[in-house]
Amino acid sequence: MAMDYGQFDLWTDYWSDDLDTEALLQRALKGDHIAQERHCLVITCPHQNNFEMPLTLERWSAPAEDDLQDWQEAYEAHLSVSEYGLYYQSPTLEGTQLPVPSGEYHALITGRRFITRGWPGSTTPGDEWRIRLWPSIGPASARRLLAWTS
Repeated sequence: MAMDYGQFDLWTDYWSDDLDTEALLQRALKGDHIAQERHCLVITCPHQNNFEMPLTLERWSAPAEDDLQDWQEAYEAHLSVSEYGLYYQSPTLEGTQLPVPSGEYHALITGRRFITRGWPGSTTPGDEWRIRLWPSIGPASARRLLAWTS
């Protein structure tokens, strides 16, 4: 995957022009670096960009094993994925459809291998991200679980 402008979005339904994505981004930046509204989840990243960012997607049938000690950033959210599926997007870059069937999911999004905040000195700094999904019993607020301190 590629990430630019220090953020990526997960869309669970078609893009909507009536959704103020800039306001959603500002909410994430002023808060826990995660914000969600309707079918869009915004996550901000320590690095400004990574054009060869590994992103692993895992689907579990039950809550995933706890390995947060192996990660520097961690977020959780509830995703209501429509028949549209799950779509990864980052500003200025082409998005990617992720292989996720429709359904209600608990999402655990983790990142690691950060070297600095902002410009990492390269467009391929080596950070990696993972999205774990498992069935969810209901909506929950998006929140940050771990914050990397540089």
